[in-house]
Amino acid sequence: MFTAGIAGAFLVLATIRSGFRPDFEIWLSAALVVSLILHARAGFALSRAQQEIELLHRLVKKFGPSQNKAAPSLQFEPVENVGKEDAVILDEVKDAIENDRIDLYLQPIVSLPQRKTRCFEAFSRLRRADGGVLRPSDYIDAAERANRIGVVDNMILLRAVQSLRQLGPDSAQYRMFCNISPATIFDQDFFTRFTDYLDANQDLAQRLVFEFTYPAVEMMHDRVKNNLKAVADRGFAFSVDHIRRFDLNWSALRERNFRYVKAPGSLLLAESAKGDVGRARIKAFKAALIDNGIDLIVEKIEYETQMPEILSLGIDYGQGALFGAPRVAANYIRQREAANAAGAEVSPLAAAS
Repeated sequence: MFTAGIAGAFLVLATIRSGFRPDFEIWLSAALVVSLILHARAGFALSRAQQEIELLHRLVKKFGPSQNKAAPSLQFEPVENVGKEDAVILDEVKDAIENDRIDLYLQPIVSLPQRKTRCFEAFSRLRRADGGVLRPSDYIDAAERANRIGVVDNMILLRAVQSLRQLGPDSAQYRMFCNISPATIFDQDFFTRFTDYLDANQDLAQRLVFEFTYPAVEMMHDRVKNNLKAVADRGFAFSVDHIRRFDLNWSALRERNFRYVKAPGSLLLAESAKGDVGRARIKAFKAALIDNGIDLIVEKIEYETQMPEILSLGIDYGQGALFGAPRVAANYIRQREAANAAGAEVSPLAAAS
């Protein structure tokens, strides 16, 4: 290309000096110049295309899914610059995780009025070295303040998936609710591993439900909303609890794939006690949920005396101590194995509730 360009330039000069004679040199120099221009343009285009291809390769390498489909790590990194009380709690959490003193508890969610188990909510319990138990209320706030809540949420997810796998096909009809903090979804490094793990367990998409409190949903950062959409696009649904009113934007929640809402029994009973006006408000609340394809679960039902009023409101699902307190998930697995050994056909999950 360079030689052709130089030769073309000399031929043009020669033809100019000779008064543009003879004709052969003119056409030859013109052909060389045109060839030079065309090749140069092609070269620039190819160079630019190559640069774009290399850029795409770098982007794919940087943002593409990880090839490691193993469960996200449960490593609890040391925490600095926290208060004394938080430091004590977090040390206990770290010790329990590193020594595998983690238990998954399940609480049944039942259909009404039959009281048959349809779903479970998963809770974590950490055991101290002395045998004591750390409940979520003991460490959640400290973990969030120290930006370590992702490890705890991770732990619940891993145990929930393990339990569903161990329970086998008998558990196919049940959904499991796992509480997740928005801080976990906000952490991009964790979220990448989190979605990789969901991809590796895609067959559980219809059985795992991720639960958030309504105050957390209301204050979600745009990054969290976008990441939740990525989870919803994989087929996983969401649930919202801790609601304190009935006139929320249910259609907006449904668009984000929130398929369940949990309302405390005390909220509905207090509204029902207001007479016709209160019961009409509950009826409108239920109609709005039905219109948006959202199921209502009334939680924290503790006493049999609450049931007549709950049933009169036409509630379909209930959760609370009345139907079963949280129990170690391993109990359900042992019951399943015992039932299989005895040739039983009834699911131990339903029997356990």
